[in-house]
Amino acid sequence: APSAKPSLQQAVDASSALQRQMAEQGGAASSVAEGLEFKPALPAPKLPAAKPTGLQGLLASLDGKKKMSTMEKSRHDWGNFKSKQDEATRDEMDRFAKDGYLAKQAFLARTDERQAEVARSNRRRGMGLKD
Repeated sequence: APSAKPSLQQAVDASSALQRQMAEQGGAASSVAEGLEFKPALPAPKLPAAKPTGLQGLLASLDGKKKMSTMEKSRHDWGNFKSKQDEATRDEMDRFAKDGYLAKQAFLARTDERQAEVARSNRRRGMGLKD
């Protein structure tokens, strides 16, 4: 009973026939491809424009605007904001901002010292000693 599936030998024979046919046509299926229009799958990549070099590049860099970094922009914006505030608001901002980090560190150091003294006192009291 002939099977419905092609055998391995039939697949090999079909492949060999295809290879012979392509070799006879010069390795390319040009007669088949004449009536077909091939389109690229993706558009061509857009490369950045070449920057001028040498003297042209130097002149272009002198004429171009200087880009502002994020830090410079933030500093500029903060300065503009402060200049638009009235005198009382600026004084209040200065009062809270002055030595903020150092004051916080000093406060934390004093708090740690007090906690250590309380812990020491409790340990000594537990041993029956007086401070």
